[in-house]
Amino acid sequence: MKNIVKIIGFMAGVLIIIWVLSWFFDGAKWVGKGYIADRDARIAGMDVEVPGQIDVLNVGDSLCNVGMTPMELYRDYGYTAFNMGRDLQKPLESLFYIRQAVKRQPIKVILWEAHNLFKDESIITSGSMLFSEYFKYKFQFIKYHYIWKNWLEGPGIRKYFKGYLVNEESVPYTGGPHYWYPDKEIYPIHTKQKLLFKLALQYCRKNDIQLVLYSGVSAKSYDIRMHNAVIQFAQECGVDYLDANYDMDKVYIDWSRDTFDGGDHLNLFGCQKMTRYLGNYLADECGLTDHRGDPDYRNWDDMLPAYEQELKDMEGTSYPRIEEDMKKNK
Repeated sequence: MKNIVKIIGFMAGVLIIIWVLSWFFDGAKWVGKGYIADRDARIAGMDVEVPGQIDVLNVGDSLCNVGMTPMELYRDYGYTAFNMGRDLQKPLESLFYIRQAVKRQPIKVILWEAHNLFKDESIITSGSMLFSEYFKYKFQFIKYHYIWKNWLEGPGIRKYFKGYLVNEESVPYTGGPHYWYPDKEIYPIHTKQKLLFKLALQYCRKNDIQLVLYSGVSAKSYDIRMHNAVIQFAQECGVDYLDANYDMDKVYIDWSRDTFDGGDHLNLFGCQKMTRYLGNYLADECGLTDHRGDPDYRNWDDMLPAYEQELKDMEGTSYPRIEEDMKKNK
């Protein structure tokens, strides 16, 4: 009995220490100062947003990162959105990020970039990730424990605008059409990812949130087999699916200038086109409110000049390129 009491006391002590450290390592305290690593900056950035203002949430992996620029969605449509993408983001992470956002924001529409549905992990990896992501969700210290390294190295220089990072570097795609497989071929979506998406869908419906699947433009990460698989899965779930690769006549991607890595990820110019593509869908199908001119959303109007200046400052380059040049100069 004494041993059980000791164990319980020890565990309680550990949790108290983690709770105290989580207050100090709160991502919202440090993201604006440049101390949150790039992969987590968008996640921490959500906690800095004024509560009660985000209507649209964008989740998914790196194709999501470059699939929407929220400031231009607001400027052109008046919709308030946040890009909560993350490199290599898995569906389990998407589920926790949705829950994180809904705690403080009246999310009405979630745009889920579908590429992460095709990721696969072993049962052991999936189980350990579930355990780790749960504790990251509960305790900031576990999520951002590495900040001390950034304190020693100094803050980063990257600027995020509602989760979007401007990249104006251009490397053309020179390959052929990427939707050339026979129409009926299907690339399977893994069962574990289907289950996680359905859990997210259940959570969204419980909270009166519209969940939409979409595929961002990528000549290297998508093909017609994946398109067919997502269409089939979307019909099974009863959700809409938009595929910008299939709707090139609506997106108007210029492969000679709209990507920064030879056709896989969009740069600013491609992202602007994807934002219009998604914005038109939101305008036609989602009944969102145009917040332009509303004094309660003044902070969005105030940020627009800074965003426009960022586009000028980043002309022809990207933050990785700037950081590389800084290292060479040192």
